[in-house]
Amino acid sequence: MSILLIRANRNDVDRAALDAYGVESIVDPYLSITKVDNPVGIARLREALIAPGNKWLVATSTNALSFFQAELGPGALEQIIQSQPDLKFAAIGAQTEQQLRDVGAVNVLRASEADSHSLATVIAETEPCPVVIPSSSIAMKSLSRTLQSHGFDLVEEVIYSTETVSHFPSSVKQIAEGQISGILLRSPSAVRAFVDFNGVVDIPVFCAGRTTAAQAGMLKLNVSAVSADPSPETVALTISEYLKAHGS
Repeated sequence: MSILLIRANRNDVDRAALDAYGVESIVDPYLSITKVDNPVGIARLREALIAPGNKWLVATSTNALSFFQAELGPGALEQIIQSQPDLKFAAIGAQTEQQLRDVGAVNVLRASEADSHSLATVIAETEPCPVVIPSSSIAMKSLSRTLQSHGFDLVEEVIYSTETVSHFPSSVKQIAEGQISGILLRSPSAVRAFVDFNGVVDIPVFCAGRTTAAQAGMLKLNVSAVSADPSPETVALTISEYLKAHGS
């Protein structure tokens, strides 16, 4: 019996974390991500980062920062960070925080809960200034709305697209035949993609955060456990403890 991993990329990280607890997994992406051709938007983000005065660079996902780096070009983000002493940083979780540190950020603000609302709340406690956000085509608007309501100027541009895969995932048959013991869902978009292909099936669902769990609950999935944070290690531990407690 295995845990199904369906996000667009980085499933290898979750697989390695699950392996450490002796939990088998199957990788079968239900989502795909692609670059959005938005040179004007990239230029706007860059200009906001190098403008004089205080400003924030907010990393809302590993994909957002990776695509932004790639669009700026090799070493460009590192150079911007080095040249901007008034640039502040915020990350939605431990992985995005590490990404920012890897390109030169020193002090990275992170909320106690890894979700957009919590991150917006802690940023909103600071003095209003421009906030630069590279984002996805399906990014949730809670971060932007909260910051704008507190007087922050948002410089937000879509730089990558998240879509459901065009083919029929092979794991749908495996789920129907009872060959998969649980599903790891890491985003509301993953929840919707899973239901699109499988319908509402009675199988344990493990969510990497409360926002994802809320979406899964709305769609009547069997949310069996919610990780305290979305790091692969914590998610794997959460799944492992559930499986042990339920004799799986």
